[in-house]
Amino acid sequence: MGDIMINAIKFTDKQKSQIRHWKKKIKNVNLYKKIEILYFASLGYTNAQISELTGYTIRRISSLLTEYLQNGIGYFLEEHRRGGNRRNLTDEQEAQIIEKFRPLAEAGKIVNLSKMKTEYERIRGAAVSNSTFYDFLHRHKWREVMPRGAHPKKATPEAIDASKKLTKS
Repeated sequence: MGDIMINAIKFTDKQKSQIRHWKKKIKNVNLYKKIEILYFASLGYTNAQISELTGYTIRRISSLLTEYLQNGIGYFLEEHRRGGNRRNLTDEQEAQIIEKFRPLAEAGKIVNLSKMKTEYERIRGAAVSNSTFYDFLHRHKWREVMPRGAHPKKATPEAIDASKKLTKS
């Protein structure tokens, strides 16, 4: 059905000129492809032909043409991503958790991440996975630093005792 349908859109000379202008001016590849769809449609190509040329599905081409007719070329020049912030807490709530544990970290003390995660879950009101919690830490540029038990080049206990005997006079 969509393969044989010919575009019923009649572009004005002004629209064709505007599309050609933006086709030359655009540097963003994804945006260029969308403008190119408009360009081919303005030349009278069918959605099926445009699909073969651009790699977009016929349904997506039809959708882009409808968006153009309803909103104009400016719609393509704006950012329209959906989704966005999928965090569990607001920025203020996250900052509250970080600030609660910051004095310990700045004092060089060990910050227990399980306590920090418990605080995160308390404020959120539900349990979260470890990956969610570590994403939160990463956003705030926190990292897990484990203190090592001993310096890697630490002398053996025998060498330390021998050294002590040499220094006593």
